[in-house]
Amino acid sequence: MPFGLVSAWNKRRRSKSQDHSDPWVYRPVEYWKLEDQTAQPTKRRHGSSIFTLKEMEDATCSFSEGNFLGKGGFGRVYRGTLRSREQVVAIKKMELPSFKEAEGEREFRVEVDILSRLDHPNLVSLIGYCADRKQRFLVYEYLSNGNLQDHLNGIGEAKMDWTQRLKVAIGAARGLAYLHSPSAVGIPIVHRDFKSTNVLLGDNFEAKISDFGLAKLMPEGQEIYATAMVLGTFGYFDPEYTSTGKLTLQSDVYAFGVVLLELLTGRRAVDLNQGPTDQNLVLQVRKFKISSFF
Repeated sequence: MPFGLVSAWNKRRRSKSQDHSDPWVYRPVEYWKLEDQTAQPTKRRHGSSIFTLKEMEDATCSFSEGNFLGKGGFGRVYRGTLRSREQVVAIKKMELPSFKEAEGEREFRVEVDILSRLDHPNLVSLIGYCADRKQRFLVYEYLSNGNLQDHLNGIGEAKMDWTQRLKVAIGAARGLAYLHSPSAVGIPIVHRDFKSTNVLLGDNFEAKISDFGLAKLMPEGQEIYATAMVLGTFGYFDPEYTSTGKLTLQSDVYAFGVVLLELLTGRRAVDLNQGPTDQNLVLQVRKFKISSFF
């Protein structure tokens, strides 16, 4: 059962009245109305497990720096071992300043709900979550080879050859195609933050798309959704979304094209260490012959 539904049920059981002035009290939002948006039955992979704060601390040795894997926009990720299962996992600890708490809560609930509904070999698996007072954690399957950008920039232990790069491109494309297909949850999903750091790699360089906090369920029967603000990562925005605020499935396709350029050239989508006119990879490719990148 998605976090929002679990939370609401528990609160109703404890008290018949709810204080909706508290931003951490569950409120239904558009992401929890999926069953109302489609006549097709919702497909769920499995029920996500619920963990305690102590289990999160035990799994990561109290979030020791030795288990630190990386940091994203909404928190830090640690390698952990679930003692009850003897399973190695990746645990995202949500860390936000107080003025962004509501934003972080929204991403947390969206990711739990959407990943609980998806089942594809090229999407990262959500194992469970922890919601203890204002503490929020997401528990994912652990992928030993980290993210694609690190490997392309020489941070990963293994250097990627062209066969592996092609495998990653095909795997990521299949994951996006699944999200964009109504067969996933009844209506298409736009990832909205597809980028090389959100493509994780397994032991054999199988690609899995991660980080669904900004994902958007497209309204049934519509191909365009007008957003109040442009969300995502600079360098991966498509020009139409940037200029109009109208989100489409093609926004993900454009971002996928940028990742393909990263795979081909080994360069970052945006590299601030380059000169002012050479920081954006897409603009570089438009100006020069592709052979000049190798």
